[in-house]
Amino acid sequence: MVVVRLLVVVLVLAGFVAGCALRRAGPPPSPHCRSGSPLVGVYHPERLKMKSRCRVAVGTVEKVKVELYDGDIHIGLRLDPGQDGLLSSGNARVGGTLILEIIPWDRSRVFVPEVGQRIEVVGPWVDDTAHGWNEIHPAWLISAGTIQPASADQLRRVDRLLHGLEPAAVEDDG
Repeated sequence: MVVVRLLVVVLVLAGFVAGCALRRAGPPPSPHCRSGSPLVGVYHPERLKMKSRCRVAVGTVEKVKVELYDGDIHIGLRLDPGQDGLLSSGNARVGGTLILEIIPWDRSRVFVPEVGQRIEVVGPWVDDTAHGWNEIHPAWLISAGTIQPASADQLRRVDRLLHGLEPAAVEDDG
C-alpha cells in the first residue's frame, strides 16, 4: 500500500513537472524585454489588446512626432522585409508603417531616432483598438537616436492623466 501511494505521488509530481515544462515559454526575444505589467505608464491601456508581451522589430524610421496631449513620442517604422505579419490592415492608414510609442516615463532611457535611421525596437506588440492598427507600445529599447527626456511639466501632465485628474481629449495619434 505504501509503495502504491509512493508511486502515485511520483507519477503526480512527474506529471506536474512535465506540465510545467510544456507550459514554459522559450527565452524572451530580447534581453531588453521587461518583467511585470508591460503597459505600466501607458495612457488608456484598456484600448490596447496585447498580441505579444515582448517583440522585436527592425526597419527604417519614416516619421517622428511628439504627441503634445500625453507626451508620447510616435514613430512610424517601415519594417524590413519578412516582418509584414506585425502589421494589420489598419496600418495602411498610417502609410503601412508600424507605430512605435515611447512613453514619457521612458524618454530618459529610450533613444528617439531620426527620420531615415535604421533601428531595432523592443517592446509589447499590441493592437490599438481605438485606431485599428498595430503598435509596439511602449517601446522599451530603440537601438539608435538621442535621449530626449520628458520635461517636468510633461511628466506632471501624464501623471495627472494616468490618475484621471485631467480630462480626456481628442487625440491625434496619426
